[in-house]
Amino acid sequence: MTMNHSGLGHVKWMALIAAGLFGVLLLFGNSAGEALRYAILLACPLMMVGMMFGGHSGHSGHGKGRGDEASAAPRADKDEPVSHHHTS
Repeated sequence: MTMNHSGLGHVKWMALIAAGLFGVLLLFGNSAGEALRYAILLACPLMMVGMMFGGHSGHSGHGKGRGDEASAAPRADKDEPVSHHHTS
């Protein structure tokens, strides 16, 4: 499950999580007002946990862009010594 990183994507996921929590809390016998209150309150922390463990699978870590692995590899043209031969 990948998450959209736009603001609207976050709102959509939080609403889906809150709706799921609302349903679960109703099944456990909570009143509608109490279930709604807890569902809204818990939607943000649960989304953060989901992003930490599930939303970033496949990424190598924080702060690394796509070109970091390639730029970390030494380039052959920069590692070779430069020799200057002057002929007169």
